[in-house]
Amino acid sequence: MTDISIIALHPSRWPEARALRLEALQQEPTAFAGSCEEEQAFADEIWINRVTVAFARDSNIALYAESEGKQLGMVGAVWSNRRKQRHVAEVYSFYVSPAMRGQNIGTKLMTALLDELAAQPMIEKVRLMVTSSHEAAIRLYQRMSFEIVGRAARELKVNGCDYDLYYMERRLILGLDSLNGNSANEKSE
Repeated sequence: MTDISIIALHPSRWPEARALRLEALQQEPTAFAGSCEEEQAFADEIWINRVTVAFARDSNIALYAESEGKQLGMVGAVWSNRRKQRHVAEVYSFYVSPAMRGQNIGTKLMTALLDELAAQPMIEKVRLMVTSSHEAAIRLYQRMSFEIVGRAARELKVNGCDYDLYYMERRLILGLDSLNGNSANEKSE
């Protein structure tokens, strides 16, 4: 594998975003609220809009790990422009192709996303939901300083089985850590 780049896909490359998203939904059905069957039926305009909005980085960011023109993974986050909620970004999608796992692609994607979010002056906190049985993802998020702050029982139902979700969050501004009783010196990554 040659160098891996973390990029935003130009809207003209929407078919690549669609293909990777559908792969993710098929490979990891318990990791996403959407289903492959539902999203396969989306009109092209929906996919084009998704990539266009994320490329603009107005209230949505989607980044892709790419090598030699092939998409290996993705991560996305969205935030509100509403005054009371614009300080919180939510990771809505995170996936690395199974053959590429264990090569730090997930860490590169999440680091790039957190850097992009930190560059947005209003964003102070990042949150996400993860299926409680996805231990590797939870460990990655914890290494990235996310903490479990809640649990939703039986939140997903996939093929007749119920799955719990963890709510995790991470502060982006060091000064806010002191509100939780932690000083910047106590924080370790």
